[in-house]
Amino acid sequence: MSMLLFLLTAAVAPALAVSHAEKDYIDDVLEPETYMEKSSFKLLRGLTNMVTSPGEIPKQMVLTIRDRGALGVPLGFLKGIGMTVMRVGIGAWETVSFPAPNSMEGDFAPIMNPEFVWNPSPPIRR
Repeated sequence: MSMLLFLLTAAVAPALAVSHAEKDYIDDVLEPETYMEKSSFKLLRGLTNMVTSPGEIPKQMVLTIRDRGALGVPLGFLKGIGMTVMRVGIGAWETVSFPAPNSMEGDFAPIMNPEFVWNPSPPIRR
């Protein structure tokens, strides 16, 4: 009987053991309030980016005109269309995948920089 109890304990104990890293992940990332807040913000960010994506066209035109002068009008327009398509695609992905973190560490950070169309773009490096 004691041998059966020992074997049963030996079989079940590893399944019940949780490593320190897994416990921290569960406590920090999957805490219900934090998880719901971060995933719902990811959903709203995705929807917002899909709706406001046409704003990339005038934004890219202005930025390209500042950088290239008159040539910036057609280049900025084309760049704006490309950024619009990219922002819609990333917004759709974030909307569909909002329940899942973007990484195994539970990171819900934005995929695109800048996060929203109205945020300033990073400067162009030459």
